[in-house]
Amino acid sequence: MSRAAQGLRAWLLQRFTAIYLAAYLIVVITIIFRTEAFTYQEWRSGLSGPWMSVSTTLFALALLLHVWVGIRDVLIDYIHAVWLRLLFMAGTALVLLGSLLWVMRAITLAAMGTG
Repeated sequence: MSRAAQGLRAWLLQRFTAIYLAAYLIVVITIIFRTEAFTYQEWRSGLSGPWMSVSTTLFALALLLHVWVGIRDVLIDYIHAVWLRLLFMAGTALVLLGSLLWVMRAITLAAMGTG
């Protein structure tokens, strides 16, 4: 794949994830403001529903993809030593993977009604 095609793919991915992130946040903020007393119990019960847990999981994936594309592009543009760029990319990937696992654990525990 050419560099131009890779750049276009990253640009499109950044835009599509931004659209999903904005739409999700609008829906969640609307739900929070339309609920009289939004408590932890209401949050947990809402998250235990299949639509909310799936959309929240997709939100986490979209957010991490959005972050990855942005940081990767900055690293490619500004760190010219290949070994150092790869080191930073590997560190970023590990942090993002750990974040994804933590979010998945939180969603699973909320959906199961524990935690």
